[in-house]
Amino acid sequence: MQIFRTGRQLGQAVKNVQRLRQILSVLAKHGFVDIVDRMNLGKFLPARLAAFAESQAEKTVPVRLRESFEELGPTFVKLGQLISTRPDIFPESYIEEFTKLQDNVQPLPFSAVKVAVERELGRSLGEAYASFAESPLAAASIGQVHEATLPTGEKVVVKVQRPEIEKIIETDVSLLAFLAGLLEKYVPETRIVGPRVIVDEFFRTLAYELDFVIEANNMGKISENMKVFPEIVIPKVYKPLSTKKVLTLEKLEGIRVNDLKAMEAAGIDRKRVVDVGARAFFKSVMMDGLFHGDLHGGNLFVLPGDRLGIIDFGIVGRLSQRSRDQLAAMVMSLLTEDYENLCYQYADLGASGPSIDFDGFQREVRNTLSPYIGLSLGELNVGRILIEATKIATKYSIKVPGDWMIVFKAILTLEGMGRTLDPDFDMISASEQMVRDLVKDQYSPQRLSKEMLWVGKELATLLQVLPRQVRWMFRKFNSNDFAFEIKSPDLLEIRHTMDLNGRRMSLSVVIAGLLIAGSIALQHPSARMVGEYPIAAVVLFAGGGFLLLRLFLR
Repeated sequence: MQIFRTGRQLGQAVKNVQRLRQILSVLAKHGFVDIVDRMNLGKFLPARLAAFAESQAEKTVPVRLRESFEELGPTFVKLGQLISTRPDIFPESYIEEFTKLQDNVQPLPFSAVKVAVERELGRSLGEAYASFAESPLAAASIGQVHEATLPTGEKVVVKVQRPEIEKIIETDVSLLAFLAGLLEKYVPETRIVGPRVIVDEFFRTLAYELDFVIEANNMGKISENMKVFPEIVIPKVYKPLSTKKVLTLEKLEGIRVNDLKAMEAAGIDRKRVVDVGARAFFKSVMMDGLFHGDLHGGNLFVLPGDRLGIIDFGIVGRLSQRSRDQLAAMVMSLLTEDYENLCYQYADLGASGPSIDFDGFQREVRNTLSPYIGLSLGELNVGRILIEATKIATKYSIKVPGDWMIVFKAILTLEGMGRTLDPDFDMISASEQMVRDLVKDQYSPQRLSKEMLWVGKELATLLQVLPRQVRWMFRKFNSNDFAFEIKSPDLLEIRHTMDLNGRRMSLSVVIAGLLIAGSIALQHPSARMVGEYPIAAVVLFAGGGFLLLRLFLR
């Protein structure tokens, strides 16, 4: 068994190297040969690619990178889509280009879909569904969607995960983590975006998206939270026909929210649809802390009766109670034009170090947002303001969590869609009463008493362990081997500098010795001469001169 296991491991390693070669070759083909060389991976590249890469010179870097990701397949397409949600880290040119990334994949043949569904459900396709369309409604990198009918006559859609996609993504993510480490080590200018942090966040996002059970669970929770909005429709999940890799959902038949002509012909009250959608969104974010993380025109449908249907819950955002309180405080700061408090909220939110230049941060935020001061609430673009403030925060080492950027991007998207449907749409007004209620709730007797109970519980735990910890500390202090251990991030650099200086001093002594020995050799002519000089003196002077030149050059 051990022999077979080792064989499989070797086979996987060979596949990983082959995939690494493919990734690097595609990057080089699109003009990133210098980056590959700087990562010390040029040995994996065919020589012919260098000339080919020159033909890419007329394209911008974002365009070439987007084309590379499209060619490299589903994992990289998903990574590009994640990058497009981080305008706080990446320049606008990259965001615009990566927003164009689409899943450009060939649909699975029906025979493969049939095998996958039957294996997951443990029964034949005919037993599970009365009918099952062979042609997919949509095909994406992770899965594809087919229309079907249940034996009870209900119309459904079936989301089927691509076979082996989990292994493909696992291999690609491991290679991405490897490449991210090399980028940070050998390409210092990439450290500002934190490649390893991006890959870690990407891995967490994909892990959720690959598990349809998590998606079904999220849909159930959000559907329960949205019961106060009868106009919001979340598809029903048919759990007996759903697994980790197959998801059967109620089919929503309606008009996409970006199809204005169809909505006009159907007599849809667009103002009402926008108002309900905005209030439902702010409730899911600020009250529930669980919200749809990929809102766009393709995931929103207007149903008969001016109802709003929402699909595709593969990506959801989560905010803790404390984060919701901070978001409410941010929106209140915009309502009152208190940009100083907005800066304090950012500093409290992000993992800012003690050396943050808060005055500089506040000054830059005030200068950037000054054009918005005095505008009516309807003229403010809340999402744009929050994203601009986040970009500035990143410059001052205030790192905003990824879920917050999902919120800000969703607000920006909703504002754009809302004003397309209703030119008078005011995002702030739609959320104002909810924000005020949330701020009041922070100081309500029920909330304060709940928080005091938590404080009391933590204090009681502290009092239980404190005497033991104090006793242990004094016992350690009185022992003979007690010592303070001081750690400093600069010690390694100091050690390296001292080691380098020691080697230079040693080399200087050797050089001095060679030159002195050469001078002595000049005084003792030998049988072997180079011109008028003894050969020993010439060799000693040449060696000393070479080492002296090398010391100066280094």
